Amino acid sequence: MLLLLLVACWDPLPSGSEPNYTATTTRLHTADGATIALHHHPAAGPPVLLVHGISSNHHYFDLDSSHDLADWLAARGHDVWMLDLRGHGDALYGDRGRQFTGWTLDDYGEYDVDTAVRYIQTMTGAARVDYIGHSMGGMVGAIYAVRHGEGSLGAMVVLGSPASFSLKDPLFGLAQLGMAAGGSSLLWVETPAFAGVAADLKGAVPLHLQEKLYNPANYSPATVDAMLRQIASPLARTEMAHFGRMIRDERFESWDRSIDYRAELSRVDLPLLAIGSNHDEIVPAARVQAYADAMAGERRFFLASDGNVSNPYGHLDYALADAAPTEIFPMIEAWLGKR
Repeated sequence: MLLLLLVACWDPLPSGSEPNYTATTTRLHTADGATIALHHHPAAGPPVLLVHGISSNHHYFDLDSSHDLADWLAARGHDVWMLDLRGHGDALYGDRGRQFTGWTLDDYGEYDVDTAVRYIQTMTGAARVDYIGHSMGGMVGAIYAVRHGEGSLGAMVVLGSPASFSLKDPLFGLAQLGMAAGGSSLLWVETPAFAGVAADLKGAVPLHLQEKLYNPANYSPATVDAMLRQIASPLARTEMAHFGRMIRDERFESWDRSIDYRAELSRVDLPLLAIGSNHDEIVPAARVQAYADAMAGERRFFLASDGNVSNPYGHLDYALADAAPTEIFPMIEAWLGKR
């Protein structure tokens, strides 16, 4: 998640595997005037909302026919909705042009997810919506649950999502410097412009920094190329500043510091499956474990490393590894039946 500041820089023109375009797309306006996009893979069963991470978009869950959690769930009866948060993917532009900056993680949870959940409830008639979040997407789900209550949510799944910033892992200082610099001096970071370079250079990227995001043993070269070109979106200055503040304060907190989201999760009573990995160099497993430990409802933490899977999972691998459809997807689908 955090290292995307340094190496996530995708070319918007796809190469290699084509993304799956079976979903229908609806653009919606939030209560504070932003634009989001919802992508629908319809099925007759209960609805589930999939939310991407930082500097990403909905194609994290819908890369191509072999790496497609959205269609995998829809084929098993789940009514799938993928969200592009403001400024990401198909929500890069709003009514007033490019959505550059001016929002924090609070706004994602307070407005973007709330708008999506309400729309899904209206369209499906369902009282509750299941929730899957990758990295920042899981944090945004926590913010929504704390600010709006858990009444509209069913089962939750978080993939590599932190609820603690107090651990000084090796990349912590590097991420802290990047967040502080970006949050204070950059109006906007166009990450898609740099990732095409990473894809074109293949293994020649200095220090193999892009491989901090994933375990190469889990991918074919064609999948890596598609991943590097298709799943990134720009970073906003204020989004980066919010992360920088949480890192400095060592607390999963609101922008104004008035809400400790990790502490407030003790009031959220929902079944939660949290998946992390000791091989995840962006969000170490202990930070994901902290998310699970904070919740009040039924909880399960699964470690996607240490012999529990064919190859240890990196930060992007939970939905994109070649083995994810057999090792991770069935676990997610089974958990959604908990609500």
